[in-house]
Amino acid sequence: MKIYLPITLLTFLCLSDPVQAQVQKGTKYLAATISFDGYNFRPSGYAVQQTVSSQFTISPFLQAGKFFKDNRMAGIGLGSSNYIFSVSNNDGQNISKNRQSRNAYTLAPYVRHYKPLNTKWAVFLNTSAEISFLSLRYKANGSRESDNGYGVGVKVVPGISFWVTPRFALESDINLLSLGVSYSDIVDVKSINFNSAVTTNLNSYFSVRASWYIHRPQ
Repeated sequence: MKIYLPITLLTFLCLSDPVQAQVQKGTKYLAATISFDGYNFRPSGYAVQQTVSSQFTISPFLQAGKFFKDNRMAGIGLGSSNYIFSVSNNDGQNISKNRQSRNAYTLAPYVRHYKPLNTKWAVFLNTSAEISFLSLRYKANGSRESDNGYGVGVKVVPGISFWVTPRFALESDINLLSLGVSYSDIVDVKSINFNSAVTTNLNSYFSVRASWYIHRPQ
């Protein structure tokens, strides 16, 4: 199960103000997204051999930017993806335990161009470069291994914004239409990936982001 939870503090600021999808030069931008994914498996009954496993992923992401011209913004994103998997096997005589964690800490400068559709809706195209620090930790029956690496990439993602108030909007990246290329080097493995966002997971197509637009004083 995957749940997207936008951080929605100060959601309904200035409800009486007119809402405009046109974003003016000088406007500042803040946004936040956090996603969770995980499971825990524990067999029922009294089988001689039992396997217990769990998996958990948390991925927070923050963005800040400024419109350098009407409807066009430059900014930077900062996020992480933290994955933990553990499994324990008990055959009635011996117990073995394994635990693995994979972490990625990403810095992503970006440029975004908006196209207003009406007073509340706009579509946008986000182009970003991503630089990531990667770490892998593995623990099995008392032994430990670790390795560090890095990743770089470029990604283009379209999206849509809906202004609830002049200062607050809900946004969704349309990952179904995204394109990207990335390179990673970790555990002596170098890889190049081309991403066209082909996936059977509907939750990966769309994610909701809470966004604040701080207008400059008139």
